Amino acid sequence: MNESIKTFSLVVITICVFIMTVIDILEMIDQRNERLAVPATTSVHGISAPDNSVTANQPRTLIKFDEMKYDFGDITEGEVVHHTFNFTNTGTNPLVISNAIGSCGCTVPTYPREPIAPGTKATIEVQFNSSGREGLQNKTITVTANTEPNPTVLTITANVNKKP
Repeated sequence: MNESIKTFSLVVITICVFIMTVIDILEMIDQRNERLAVPATTSVHGISAPDNSVTANQPRTLIKFDEMKYDFGDITEGEVVHHTFNFTNTGTNPLVISNAIGSCGCTVPTYPREPIAPGTKATIEVQFNSSGREGLQNKTITVTANTEPNPTVLTITANVNKKP
């Protein structure tokens, strides 16, 4: 009987040591993962993920675009065309745009860098370069700001015809 108590105690101690070792290993893995965490703006195939870090702690507001989509219609390959997206800060807090990025290098947005007061109108200018493109083109502009919902996605389309 005394021998079985010793054996049982030894098994319990071994299991406790094993569990403590597993817990230590899991904590080390968590610490390593925190050190290796990928930033929110990591680029995948040349397209950056929205950077919400600048607007994360900003008070939320609302943005209202006059239009969310624009069609350039038929254009000739090689043309560079522009469109202005008009918007209004319809919320009660200043609007802060932290980023606006096109879905490819052919689509380049220019956006206001200063806070936009409530009730104020502003614009995002988009340039589309059709060089090397042919056929129906559908591109997006992702606008990251302190808005609900966030981000806002604008779309441009064009039918690019071959140069004559």
